[in-house]
Amino acid sequence: MRKPAHPARLLKTPYIALVLIAALVVPVSASGFAWARKGVTVIVDGGTAYYRTQADTVADVLVEASIEVDVHDVVSPAADATVEDGSVIVVRHAVPVTIECNNEILELDVVGATVADALVAAGLDPSLGLDVEPAVESPLRADMTIVARDVFLRIAQEEVDLAFDIIEKQDATLLAGQRRIISEGTAGRALRVYEIVVTGGVEGARYVKAEQVMTEPVPQVVAIGTKKAAKVLPVIASIAHKGAKKTVAAPTSGKKMTVTATAYTPWDPGCGGLQVIERKLRAYNVPAGWGIIAVDPRVIPLGTKVHVAGYGNAIAADTGGAIKGNKIDVCFWAAGEGASRTAAINWGRRSVTITIIK
Repeated sequence: MRKPAHPARLLKTPYIALVLIAALVVPVSASGFAWARKGVTVIVDGGTAYYRTQADTVADVLVEASIEVDVHDVVSPAADATVEDGSVIVVRHAVPVTIECNNEILELDVVGATVADALVAAGLDPSLGLDVEPAVESPLRADMTIVARDVFLRIAQEEVDLAFDIIEKQDATLLAGQRRIISEGTAGRALRVYEIVVTGGVEGARYVKAEQVMTEPVPQVVAIGTKKAAKVLPVIASIAHKGAKKTVAAPTSGKKMTVTATAYTPWDPGCGGLQVIERKLRAYNVPAGWGIIAVDPRVIPLGTKVHVAGYGNAIAADTGGAIKGNKIDVCFWAAGEGASRTAAINWGRRSVTITIIK
């Protein structure tokens, strides 16, 4: 009996199969391990971090990275979403804030970066008529309080008195400085329409939008003495009230106007002397450190408190025949006649900004 020509061939096939299986198992195992290590980018409140992980879901990645999330926080994709290589996870933590709006208090957790985001989360539109503190572009901080008040305009009308003008006529029969009323003035009457700024239900500044004169005012006619006294008596150089302080800063709020400003003193012709100033100081209760200005009452009502750039705070307590429209006349008296006349000359005629003081 002959021996088989190739006795080893019967063993070769199983051996090859084992080698092939081993060759397949090694790459598959290696690649399976590589698949388990996924690269994931996590962005938390704008900060970015990169992780290599074997986690299967977003929630697993956050636990592995020790990133805590609350029910009010935003996680994208959802916590149960499957994580793949190259996935990006975004986490935005909610910020607890308090919003006070028209005396109502709302506490909520806000996912956002600015005060505007908090207002939107509360159902308020920051672009429509809101007075907000802090400003809408301010960054959110935990436990901050945001105050929001409705701002709108209200139209109102009322009847008002119109101040009468004073016409001064020189009279040589009266001593210089003396005044005599020839005919009394009579206030007029007008229907005035106001635009009122209402903030949080509280009325603020009023602005005249229209005016209809129903009764014209009748001017007062006053005789001004020009006769020199036979004997010169001592002249009071000043009075206790020291006039306006020009170093006082302008208020930060209030309606502003640009006017043409001139100056006068009580010793100017037709102005009546210091006794007239004293009477106006008492009548309008002018505070210490404030001055007096002459105005057109149709533009600036008598009694209005204003700040005049370069002059200081003052009260509209006088009128004048030449003061019409956007014009004022500032009064100097505190340093006596000579110094006051010099101050008025130095003031001259200038364009200034005035601010209505509330």
